[in-house]
Amino acid sequence: MSDDRKKAFWFIALLSMLVILPFLGETIFYSKGEPREAIVAFSMLESGNWILPVNYGTDIAYKPPFLYWAIAAISSLFGGVSEYSSRLPSAIAFLAMQLVFFSFIAKRKGVKTAFLTSILLLSSFEVHRAAVACRVDMLQVSLIVISLCLLFRWDEKECRGIPWLAVLLMGCATLTKGPVGSIFPCVCIGLYQLLRGRSFWKTFFLLLLVGILSLIPYAAWAGAAYAQGGQSFVDLMLEENTGRFMGKMSYGSHENPIWYNFLTVIWGWIPWTLVLLISLFGLKWKNMRVLPEGTSFGERIGKAWKKFRSQSPLQLFTWVVILFIFIFYCIPKSKRSVYLLPIYPFMAVLIAEYLLALVQRGAKVFKISAHIFASLCLILTVTFIAVRLGLIPDSLFGTGRHAAENVSFMHALEAVSLSIPKWCLVVLPLIAAACTWMGVAKRAGAYSLLYSIAGCMLCLFVSLDGVYQPTVLAVKSDKHLVNQIREYVPQGTVYSYDGMSFYCANFYMNDQMRHFEKDLPSGEGYVVLPERGKELLFEEFGNTYDFEEIFLTKKRSCDLRDEIYMYKFKKK
Repeated sequence: MSDDRKKAFWFIALLSMLVILPFLGETIFYSKGEPREAIVAFSMLESGNWILPVNYGTDIAYKPPFLYWAIAAISSLFGGVSEYSSRLPSAIAFLAMQLVFFSFIAKRKGVKTAFLTSILLLSSFEVHRAAVACRVDMLQVSLIVISLCLLFRWDEKECRGIPWLAVLLMGCATLTKGPVGSIFPCVCIGLYQLLRGRSFWKTFFLLLLVGILSLIPYAAWAGAAYAQGGQSFVDLMLEENTGRFMGKMSYGSHENPIWYNFLTVIWGWIPWTLVLLISLFGLKWKNMRVLPEGTSFGERIGKAWKKFRSQSPLQLFTWVVILFIFIFYCIPKSKRSVYLLPIYPFMAVLIAEYLLALVQRGAKVFKISAHIFASLCLILTVTFIAVRLGLIPDSLFGTGRHAAENVSFMHALEAVSLSIPKWCLVVLPLIAAACTWMGVAKRAGAYSLLYSIAGCMLCLFVSLDGVYQPTVLAVKSDKHLVNQIREYVPQGTVYSYDGMSFYCANFYMNDQMRHFEKDLPSGEGYVVLPERGKELLFEEFGNTYDFEEIFLTKKRSCDLRDEIYMYKFKKK
């Protein structure tokens, strides 16, 4: 490895760790997704069941266990499952993917392209969000992307032997979120090899062997899980995999039209989307052609196809990965932005090459973008100071549905106590803005301005992760509901009703919540439910139980998006 590559590698490693790791535990859980995953690891440690643990009394996990194993293993070192320990596997997975992908691109496209690719990934909204969340997505994406890199390297060596490390990582990917962890790498490298003129049958059987080997860990776990969970486990796995893909789930699950995928990719690349959008105004559109010139449409298509196939190996592989995974996720009705995460590293390569080409032309886009992002840094800091001084009236937010919540966010920022390091994080975007404007004033080159823009973005992310997000999102969290519940029930079980799971509250109550309609408790106890379920509770159980209202929350639950009733019940 050359000195430039080593310096760039360690700089990216240090920068990525400084941006991702310090603030993982700052934000308490504020939605149902993260605590739903974390509580599975908690139940593993509590029960000792690492195959198919049960939480909430009867619930089994929706996904295979590799993420939960990682959380449980790390949490055992930290003394228990916390926000930090449950998010750390995603952060480590991102760092591993970041460094492996940097090395992969630097060797084949140069240090400049690899360096900018890494900066793009670190400052992409969608990637950054997944890297600091307790969800299965970043862990699966990291395993898939690293497997793709290893399989490409295996192809460069003419597919000699079995790529055992890739097989192992694909096996871990399937144990994270199902068979796509093996399907994507095998199909992508297979399509690439066929486009490069390899024998179909040789490619098919070799990758079939690789795919089957990678599915062995998943099959072993599924067999052990079936022995414990029986048909209910089978039904859940079929629904989460084939049912989700075929659009035959028993409940509506993120059903969206095809255009949603295009929109989420545009949104996922924020804030770089703005830079790319501005750059479009400086392109010479008259000289561009969608298809090469030819005497007929068929000839033009043929030339375009030939040009596509004749790209450099890595360029062709990059396009194959992006197109296959994107098209694959256009098929099922269920669509989420995180499904497309595996294409982001490969998209980052193309975006990096595009931006570096603009740098060579000295494009004005970087000067314009530098002013915009420096201004955003300034506006964020000035707005925060105005909030702290009480200069923004509550009436500014109107009287709509979310007005009260927005006012609560503002009051939280106004009242939060900040240490000196936190104030440094508040000022950080302002420093980035000053440095950027200084560069513009000194007529810095396009390359310097490009990284000044990236610096502004990263400072905004760090400030948001370290100060603003923990303060604002704490208002949404159901941890406050738990505090309210524990005033009446300091220890022991509390029930929920109407098939609703309070994932966030259950985590902060150490998995002491249960489903009222499933347990049908004897004696007396307490039940919580959304306001919309009140009449259903009385209708279904009013003849069997007496209910006494304890409280109705003033704010909505982050899980159920409704105010919450708590009742004391006693069986008649």
